[in-house]
Amino acid sequence: MKMNVKMMLPAAVFAAGLLLPGCAMFQGKSDKQLEQITAAEQNSAQDRARAYMADFAAAFRDKDIKKFEKVISEDRRKKLTPEIFNKILAASQREQGKMVDMKEIGVLNQVIYETFLWKLTYEKKDAEGKLVRRDYLYFVSIGKTGPKQYSVGAAGFRL
Repeated sequence: MKMNVKMMLPAAVFAAGLLLPGCAMFQGKSDKQLEQITAAEQNSAQDRARAYMADFAAAFRDKDIKKFEKVISEDRRKKLTPEIFNKILAASQREQGKMVDMKEIGVLNQVIYETFLWKLTYEKKDAEGKLVRRDYLYFVSIGKTGPKQYSVGAAGFRL
C-alpha cells in the first residue's frame, strides 16, 4: 500500500517542529510582568527577532551547535549534546530539505508582544528524484522584559 505524501506532510512538519527550536520561552527570564512594546520600540523588538532568525538559519546552514543553542530554551540547551544536534539536523534535512530562502514578511502587532513572520523556502528531492520547493511560515514572538530588554517568548513553524 502506497502512502499519500500530501497526507503525511502536516505530520512531518509537526514532528520537525517538535524537534526544532520551537519555544525559546523568554530567554533571560524576568520576574517582572511583560511590558507593552510601543511603536517607538518596535524597531528594537524587530532587531531581536532578526538576530534570532540569523542564528536559526546559521545553525542549520553551517551545522553550528553554538548558534542553535541561542535559539532554544535553557532547559533544552542543558540537554543538548552533539549527538542530539546531529539528529535534529538529519531530521530537518529529511523532512524539509535544505533552506534556500528566508524572507521577513511582516509583523502581527499584539497588545503585549510582537510576532514577526518569515517565509522559509526549502528544497528537497521527492521519491522520484524531482526537486520540490516548499514554503513554511515561521514566527518569532518578542516580549519586552524591561527597559530596552526584549526576549524571545516563542518561536516555531506554523502550518
